[in-house]
Amino acid sequence: MWYFIIFGLLALYVIIDGSSRKLEVVKTVLWAIGTFLLGVVVLPIYIAKRPLKANQIREGGFAWNVLKNFALTWTILMVAISISAIGAATGTPVNSDAEAAGTAIGVGIVIVILAVVWFFPMVGAIVLGFFLKNSAIVERGPTGRLAQEARVT
Repeated sequence: MWYFIIFGLLALYVIIDGSSRKLEVVKTVLWAIGTFLLGVVVLPIYIAKRPLKANQIREGGFAWNVLKNFALTWTILMVAISISAIGAATGTPVNSDAEAAGTAIGVGIVIVILAVVWFFPMVGAIVLGFFLKNSAIVERGPTGRLAQEARVT
């Protein structure tokens, strides 16, 4: 259930953000659907490709921006999973000290596993991103349709 809430909200954000950046409606809807279905992969790509508004700057190139935003999205997802898992594990009533100890040990194991599952992809993305980062690439807004509108007015 947490997945639908988080990625539903992120898909809604993509719709609102895409329309404010003058993306075509079909493209905005497709980005939103992709975010809802595969948010951890699609949302970082959307953020790295979306048109920039006036006075916005995007540095480091496409690969760096995708990997940086993947690390952020992955962290958000893992926090939600951790809260859900810990809530489920601690929500069970215990009838004895042995059950309480077992629950504490189980929660500890779950926390360690979730920390490892979060840490390695996140650090891997950031390290790879630093190797792929090209500081010479600097995009300044407005871009895309926003730039066309700025020229017309």
